[in-house]
Parts: sequence; structure tokens; C-alpha cells
Amino acid sequence: MVNARAQKDKILIRWAVNSPSEWQKANKKGFVITRSTVFRDGKILPKPEKILLTPKPLLPEPLDAWMDLVQKDNNAAIIAQSIYGESFEITSAKEGELSKIVNMADELDQRYTFALYAADMSFTGAVKAGWGLVDTNVKANEVYAYQVSVFESPKVKESSYMISLKDYSILPAPTDFIAVPDDKKVLLSWDYETFKRIYTSYMVEKSSDGINFSPIATTPLVNLNDKDEHPSKTMYYIDTLSVNDKTYQYRLYGITSFGEKGEITKPITATGVAAIATAARLVDYNIINSNEVNLEWDYPVASESFIQGYEINMADNDKGPYKVVSKIIPPSVRKLNYKENLYPSNYFTISVVGKNNQRLTSQSMLVQPIDSIPPAKPIGLEGVIDSLGVVRLKWKPNQEKDLRGYRILKANNPDEEFVDIYHQSYVGNDYKDSVSLKMTNSKVYYRIAAEDMRFNISDPSDVLILDKPDKIPPAAPIFKDYDNKDGKVHLKWIRSYSEDVVGYSLRRREKGQEKWLEIKQINDTIQEFTDDKVENKKTYQYAILAKDKSNLWSSLDHSVITVQVLDFTPVKIITFLQGVPDRENKKIILTWSYTKNKGKIKGLSIYKNVKGSPPTLWRELNGDVFTLEDKNLKINMEYEYHLIPDLDSNSPAKEEVLTVVY
Repeated sequence: MVNARAQKDKILIRWAVNSPSEWQKANKKGFVITRSTVFRDGKILPKPEKILLTPKPLLPEPLDAWMDLVQKDNNAAIIAQSIYGESFEITSAKEGELSKIVNMADELDQRYTFALYAADMSFTGAVKAGWGLVDTNVKANEVYAYQVSVFESPKVKESSYMISLKDYSILPAPTDFIAVPDDKKVLLSWDYETFKRIYTSYMVEKSSDGINFSPIATTPLVNLNDKDEHPSKTMYYIDTLSVNDKTYQYRLYGITSFGEKGEITKPITATGVAAIATAARLVDYNIINSNEVNLEWDYPVASESFIQGYEINMADNDKGPYKVVSKIIPPSVRKLNYKENLYPSNYFTISVVGKNNQRLTSQSMLVQPIDSIPPAKPIGLEGVIDSLGVVRLKWKPNQEKDLRGYRILKANNPDEEFVDIYHQSYVGNDYKDSVSLKMTNSKVYYRIAAEDMRFNISDPSDVLILDKPDKIPPAAPIFKDYDNKDGKVHLKWIRSYSEDVVGYSLRRREKGQEKWLEIKQINDTIQEFTDDKVENKKTYQYAILAKDKSNLWSSLDHSVITVQVLDFTPVKIITFLQGVPDRENKKIILTWSYTKNKGKIKGLSIYKNVKGSPPTLWRELNGDVFTLEDKNLKINMEYEYHLIPDLDSNSPAKEEVLTVVY
């Protein structure tokens, strides 16, 4: 690691090996420093001009050469001991000293650690140890790259630093330098994080007259608490005072690893302040109303000059936490009128505030105002019910300080009395409930009421009405009557009593089949239907189903009837019938035809009679005969022919009568 610092006419260089074992070897082999000129007059050189600053490897000076320096520089003595001492043992270590904080595992680590620390404190000692160099053969118009390596040690990587005389700058004064006075001591602090790359140590100077300053310590102050995982932002120093009533001035400057002193801060003043010895005591109170109380306390008049004043603290229970409810009250005041929302039970304490912001707090005093005013009516109640019947309610929280909680009220029907379902005050402004989806009520009703610490209960909130998810099918409609007449089935039913029914479906199937056929969609007002699309002598099943708003269908268990169609109305089969008398050939020719698609015709029966006399069976014919001659006739007679078809379906066929005059 290499560091450099430009002066007005020279450049200072410092370096260190970051391995204890290699550092020890390097002290014996020596360091080689080269300088390359890379810029001149603002222009980069095509080929850097490289020179060797150490014709011989740079080694620590002989031990005898250290004698004068170690007499006046303790850090130089540490460096010499780390290099030449036969042993390096930390003795007489007291808690808090450097040797206690730097906890090394062995002697070599101790030599290495203390040597580098001491070199940061003494640049002169670092140069004498061969760990620093002053280059005076420099020009203002050039930029140099210094390269440091350990002689014949490839394990140690060389390192470089680029710098020029133009990089010189005045070292800044530390910032945020403040003093916090206390009883016979002053806490000094300043910004450490900003300057940790510039200064390795600091010196605080002190004056009692503001003119003559002297250091407060024999050695510079070093921050030993700064660690990579927990970096320090601020550095602290505590200066002890002999008395409290005397004013002192302090100023501060930083010191670099090259021994340079930075700019000095402007002086700051501090005076010790006496510690608070006596606490104030609350002695009485007077309740004005539920939100106002007068407090009184005692404090010795002789001690008023040592304090800033008083603070009043309040909590709703004796253990706290307490909150400051007043600004600092002047030392001479002994009363306070507190006008804020009070709790049902209020615990007050009083703190004496010293001039160093030290606080001494009294025992608590209980204040309980009379409260008969209920909280405000809760507002903003809303909620939802999910598909599992879980209800989630929420509302806007009340603002009363003495709020105990809320009463959760519920009803299943609009005319039902609301019931407290939590049975005590509920703390919070959301609540989870559950409802049964099997119950027939389609809605559920909620209200909440606020309750304070004195058990005063507010007016209940507006009613919240929530629709339950519909998981219950509607009640089934019921057939109340049916009629089978003229080959038609007339059905009547009683509607479902469920309120959310939106329609009905009338279905039919032949008995023995599985699949139902919807024959009619019906609205809620119709209660009867005539089915004329049936066949004679077949048995049918009818079902009526109700559908609700959630598309749930009623059960078929009690909504099915079975009907056998029996139609005794004669079917017109003969569509053409004609009788033609043929007197020349002494006969009557009968001709007829049948209706199509009326079932298979097995045969035809013909009855005959003279008009006015009863008919008798005359002929039995097959179904494929369509004409017949009658020769058994008498002149001037009027004959009637009765034609009755015989159907394969056993349905009655309509009789057709033909009258022929012969």
C-alpha cells in the first residue's frame, strides 16, 4: 500500500506491507522506489522518464542512529523496538489503553501492528525505518508515478501512486466540532467519517482565557473504535473539569500520516453544569372537566438557578410508556393547566430538566376524570362474504383516546334483534366472522357500537346488509293435478316458495328412459301447461324444476309424476268414400281410401242395412282392399253402408256411413 502527499516544493511518500511475515522480511531486504515522469506541461509523455530514487534498497537506519530521536519521540521508539528489539511484549496493560484494544495473537503480529500505528503517528520515524521518502527533486509542471517494491521479493506485489506538486492543498479544519457540558466534564465530538482518509489522529487544545491554548493530551487522539463492519461516523473525547462555574475554550486540528497539522477549528466554549440533585414532586390536581385538569408541584426555590425548567409526562398506565405533553416550563412556575383529551385513568410525572439536558423524574400521580359521554357513532362499516361463508368486516376507527373497543352485533333476519357475537369489547377496526351457507336466510345483518374505558357505549352504526353466497338450491315445485283427455296431458303445479326463483323448466321422458327432454321454459307466474305432443297408450314421466338467481336447480325427488296416455277418440281413417249404383248390371260399386301416417290398417268391417232397419255385418276385408261390388239388391231401395277400419294400434277408428239409392 502506497500513499503520497504533495507539499509546495516536495512530495512525501509512505508505504506499508500488509502481511506481518512479509513485512519482517522486507525490513531486511529493503525497498526499491522508482519515479516515472508521465506528464509534462499538461501533455502525456510518449515514453515515461523513469529514474531510480534508491540506488541501494532502502533499509532501516542502524540502531545507533535512532538514539536522539527516540529520546523525544515515543512513536519512533516503538518503531525501533519493533525492528530491532529482541522481544516485543505488551506489559502493564490497563483497560482502555491501546494494547488492550489491539488484541493480537502473537509477538510478530504485535510488532507489525504497533509499528504501522507508530509510523502513522511519526513520519520522521517512518522515514528512518525505510517506510517513507521525501522527494525534493520535483518540478511544478510535471506529474509523477511513484512505484514501490520489495527488493528481490516477487511474493509482495509492487504498488504505485500518481501525484504532482499541483495536488498540494491546505489541510481542512475538522467540522461539526461541538461541546456538550456536564457535571465537571465536557463531552467533545467532531465529524470523523469525512476526514478518515486525511487525518490519522487529532489534537484538542484548551484555554481558560481564550488566548493561550495548550494540548489536553501528551499524544494525539486516535479513534480505536473504527472497524470495517461498524465504521465510526463521529469521534468523542471527554475532558474533566475541576469546577463547574468556569468557562473554557476548545479548538481542534487533525494530523496526517506525514506529520502535517491541518487547519485549526474556531474555538468553542463550554462551562460545566451542576448535576440535578433534587426532583420536583406533584402534590395536587383539580379536574375541570373530562378533558382538562390543573396540576401543581413543589421544587426548592434555591435550586431554580441550576435548571432549565420542568416537563410534564403522561401515560395511560403506571408503567408507561410516558409521553412529554408540555414544553419546558420556566423554573419559577409551579402550576400547569392541561387541556387535552384525557384517558379514563391518567398517570402524570414531572421531570426537572438540567442545563445539560439531564432529567430527574418524579413518582407518578393518578388522575381520573369523571366520564359519562359515550364515544361517537362508528362509521364506514363495510364487509364481504366469500364462497366459504367467511365474513370480513372493517370500519373507520374512532378517535377517542379512552376507546376500549367495539361491540360486534349481528342478525340473520331484518326483524330479528341484533346479538353481541363477540361478548366483549373488540380491539381493532376489522373483524372476521362466519355464516352458515346451509341456512335459508339469503342475507345477514351487522352493526357495531364503540365502547370507552368507562363502559359508555355509543349509538350503533348504520346496518350493513350482506348477501350470502347462494349454495342452497330452491325449494322444489310440486304437481298438484293432471288430466289426460283427448290425447293431451294437462298439468298443474304449485310454485316453489323460495324467494330467489327466476324461472322453471318443465321436462318429459318416456318411462324407462334416462334422458329428460325440456318441453317448456316457464316464468314464475304460470302454473299449468297442456302437452299435446304425446302418443296414445304410452306412459310418460313429467318433472318440474325451479331455478334461482345463482343458477341452482331444485331437486327432482318430489317433483315427478307418471301419466299413461289413453285416447278413446275415434281416429278418422277413411278420407274418401263413394258408392255408385249400376242398374244396368244390377250392382253398387263401393270405393274408398285411407289416411296416410295413421298407423297400419289390419282390415275393414262393412255393415249394411236398408235405411230404417238395424245394420248387420256384411263383409270382412283385408286392409289392402279399396273397392267392392254389392249385387244383392232390390230396386227402389235406399241402402246404408257402415265402414269401420281395424287399426294395428288398437286405437278406435271413426265409422264412416255411406247412403246409396238403388
